[in-house]
Order: sequence, then C-alpha cells, then structure tokens
Amino acid sequence: MIRNVAALFLMTVSLVGAQLEVEFEKIKLEPQITRYTIHLVNDLKVFGIMVHCKSRDDDLGVHYMPHRGDDYHFGFKVNVWETTLFWCRVEKQNAYVSFECFWTEMRHRWLRDRCKDGNVGTCIWKVKDDGIYLRNNAANTEELVHTWIITR
Repeated sequence: MIRNVAALFLMTVSLVGAQLEVEFEKIKLEPQITRYTIHLVNDLKVFGIMVHCKSRDDDLGVHYMPHRGDDYHFGFKVNVWETTLFWCRVEKQNAYVSFECFWTEMRHRWLRDRCKDGNVGTCIWKVKDDGIYLRNNAANTEELVHTWIITR
C-alpha cells in the first residue's frame, strides 16, 4: 500500500514538474516587450475631447484634441520592477471616462496580446461616440472596453 502511494506521489510530482518546465520554456522563448507606445485617437463624429494621462511618477498634462483623427501618443519603457501603470481621463461634452491605459501583466496576457505589434507594444485606444475602444492588433479589430459616464 505504501509503495503504491509513494509511486503515485512520484508520478504526480514528475507530471507537475514537467508541466511547469513546458510553461517556463514557452515564456522564455517569447521575447519580452519592454517599450510601449500608447495612442489615444479622437474618433468622435462631433465635438473634440480633452485627454489627461499620468502615472505615479509622470503627469503628461492636459491635451485638447478638437478634430476627428487627432492622435495624442506617448512612449515609455516598462520599469525594472515591472510595476508600470498609466491611466487617462478623457472628457467630451457632457461625459467622461477615467481608465487605466497601460498596466504591466505578470500572469495574464489580455492587454499584452492586444497591444503586441510584432516585437513592439502599441496600444491604440479609440475614443468613439459610445465609449473607448482598444484595438486588438493581432485580430485587426476594435473592442469596446469603457462606456461614457454621463455628467448631466
């Protein structure tokens, strides 16, 4: 009985170890993107927008984008501790949205998968009449992520 339990235990440990090794190899083979560019694009049919983005360390200021197609963008490198976080507040007439436009992902790949553009990171947030969309570069689509908060 003890011999069977010991054999079962050793098989389980070896299978788990093999799975961890496979996962580690997958992560190791994929080049890590450390440089990103964030775009906020005015795609409203009418009216301009005001954009204010910042991180804990950097306030990027307020930018007015009066025309459809205007593109405010900024670039950065992910910090050594991989804790980089940027958020933006976007305002249009009678509505606003505050959201994180970049965060470092350690275990999940939702943002990284959408922003990956070859070996670089390009996150394109489009400001539309019904909300804020994130472009999925790999799928060549746009996904509604945030809806407007009405102010009046």
